[in-house]
Amino acid sequence: MRTIIYLMIIIFFSINCSAKEISFEKSEITIKTQDNKYVFEVEVAKTYEERNFGLMNRKTLEQNHGMVFIYPKPQFVKMWMKNTYIPLDMIFIKENGEIDTIIKMTRPLELKPLGPNTLIKAVLEINGGLTTYLNIKKGDIVISKDIIDQNHAK
Repeated sequence: MRTIIYLMIIIFFSINCSAKEISFEKSEITIKTQDNKYVFEVEVAKTYEERNFGLMNRKTLEQNHGMVFIYPKPQFVKMWMKNTYIPLDMIFIKENGEIDTIIKMTRPLELKPLGPNTLIKAVLEINGGLTTYLNIKKGDIVISKDIIDQNHAK
């Protein structure tokens, strides 16, 4: 019996020690539409580990907040909603800051990979429905020190 208790304690501590809490850098992103500018406070996922964890296990996301996934170079990017409980709008951003594709109102927990068949530098995830409400469209410009040199933005 004592051996079983020791094993349970060892397993408990090994699971808790391996479940690393990820702390994301904070930043701001501005989306410039034809008529307005919208500023979002974002968490920045730059590393492989951060991008894999993303918004998993979140139950809420404040209205003007989001997460930006930044890749070291433009590449084909597919996202999924594994362990994500919030419907999201996914904004796929080219290297020059232009919005390439928007996938609206993703289904929570959906495992189907989502994304365009074009090279992408970053993906911004915000609350589902916001791109429609704010009239954010393909071709609008994302301004962020984390994604592009602002001098090259349109």
